[in-house]
Amino acid sequence: MLLALLAADAGATQIIDNADRGHVQVNISASEQNRLAVEGRRIVTVVPSQKGVLSTANDELLGALYFTLASDSPNHGTVTLFVSDDRGTTYKLILVPRPIPGEEVILRPPADVSARPSLATTADGRAVSYQRRIKDLVLVMADPTLQDALEVVPVNKDVPLWTEGRLVLVAKYLDGDMVGEKYRLTNVSPTDMLLVEQELYRHGVRAVSIEHHTLTPGDATDIYIVRARKDNE
Repeated sequence: MLLALLAADAGATQIIDNADRGHVQVNISASEQNRLAVEGRRIVTVVPSQKGVLSTANDELLGALYFTLASDSPNHGTVTLFVSDDRGTTYKLILVPRPIPGEEVILRPPADVSARPSLATTADGRAVSYQRRIKDLVLVMADPTLQDALEVVPVNKDVPLWTEGRLVLVAKYLDGDMVGEKYRLTNVSPTDMLLVEQELYRHGVRAVSIEHHTLTPGDATDIYIVRARKDNE
């Protein structure tokens, strides 16, 4: 639903980062067959949090998994999966069934030491990783007491989205080659609203953080997006 915000079509393939570090929510088809794979690796085991919630078929050649939600399963909400690959990495997924066509979910494994992102340097000469800078920017956006070191641009502009939600771009935070954007989303519909980070990704977006994933009518949440800085910013 939030694709209109980012003017992007996610298509039927989702590339998932950092699922080896913590649970990541992904959309799947509630009725059609979905495909799960690990980039450059083979899936060895898949363990759902509840027995009997999935019907599966293995792709022995590629080491992938095709699955559907079991038609006789009593589960109508999310499904947690623990996925292990052939190099011993375990990934944690929260599957969110939706009335959409079958999805392809590709897990991106952690980078090798030789392929890690280049390091940036802080003002006092300490080296920090690119991923750490992204996390720090999200933390700064969420805590006004930490924002003295950043260039903050107040915006407070409504972003046309859809009739069920009012979205306001509160401010931008400029940090070197990255830009942080803080949004305020209010559910103005008479029904609950479910938000998933993956729906907010587009080209150039490095991270998405949602404070509250479920909004009852009238509730609001802050949304933080970190993206690459454009040449004209």
